[in-house]
Amino acid sequence: MTLPSPSVDHSVVPTLGDVVARIAAEVAMPLTHALDRVLALSTSGRIDRPGLQALRDEIDGARRVGLRGQQIARFAGGLVQPHAERLDLARLLGDLLTEQARQQPAAQAASRQLLAPAEVLGDASLVHALLQAAADWSAALARAGVEWRLDVAPQPVQAQVSCRFARRAAGAGHGDDAAPAPPDEPLDWLLLQYTAHIAGVQVRRDDRGGHTTLALVFPNTVNEALEGASTVELGSADGETALLRGSQVLVLAARRDARQQVRAAMHGHELFVDYVPSVADAQRYCDDGAPQVLIYESSFDGEALRALCARLAEVAPGAALIEVVPQGHGCEMGGQAGGAPARVGAEGLRHTLASVMVLELARRR
Repeated sequence: MTLPSPSVDHSVVPTLGDVVARIAAEVAMPLTHALDRVLALSTSGRIDRPGLQALRDEIDGARRVGLRGQQIARFAGGLVQPHAERLDLARLLGDLLTEQARQQPAAQAASRQLLAPAEVLGDASLVHALLQAAADWSAALARAGVEWRLDVAPQPVQAQVSCRFARRAAGAGHGDDAAPAPPDEPLDWLLLQYTAHIAGVQVRRDDRGGHTTLALVFPNTVNEALEGASTVELGSADGETALLRGSQVLVLAARRDARQQVRAAMHGHELFVDYVPSVADAQRYCDDGAPQVLIYESSFDGEALRALCARLAEVAPGAALIEVVPQGHGCEMGGQAGGAPARVGAEGLRHTLASVMVLELARRR
């Protein structure tokens, strides 16, 4: 499913001022209702069961807002250190929706799911938090059920989670005593935006005709069968270390800061790493023995580099090629045909490079 461009750019990460304003608004509303009930109770000395339940829901709602605010503060403060691993996206989403249906059976009765198999490279806790925020946000705004889909686009290979629902009218609730519908941009939406930004997931949203469609696009989709790479190998630090231990890595980087970024990303792994500043130096290095991994800056792309990669494909077909692009947190796995390189954004090297090396080495065994 491809969404048309929305009239509002929903990919922009909200400012902390937006977050503070929304926290204030969403805390004030349930606490005001709760205070009114407490004042009525102090006057009459009585409260019926529905009123007691409503009071509990209002206090719980304010508590949830506080927890959402704490999550956003962690993301905005840089306190989250993502660790990329191979994730079964269909299972993660299916388990989350099953749990949501168990907790809210009435609201989820009309929901539908169509989930294709898909695996992505990402941080498990971040991806789960993102899917949870999307589920909470859509459930709060949906007039009835939510239609969930998980598809994989062929070119480029990207998994996409989408949900579509009819929106409740402003001020409408799920029942006679229900609280009004949340505002158009509730805190769950701001949390979703922050989480997606940190996780490197693209957010697309379309609002028209009383319906809303949200799409979460995962650029780091595993697009090849990884022969020889088991779930244990790719899902644990021990497995990662075992696959990387003793590998010879050649880093082709002219800029000092690029070399420092790669060095920091490989810190703690038992690797033999050499650095060269030019393609000619890399060619001379390979004359003495091919590395298991060649990491190079995208600025070196050209006939000389392509000749070097073609030569490596002949003399060392198991060598992994990883291109570092100057911007971004995401990564794209390499293709089997023609020795196409994996690509990693320079801003995400520290958290993704080791995992990409594991996947590429395992795939080329």
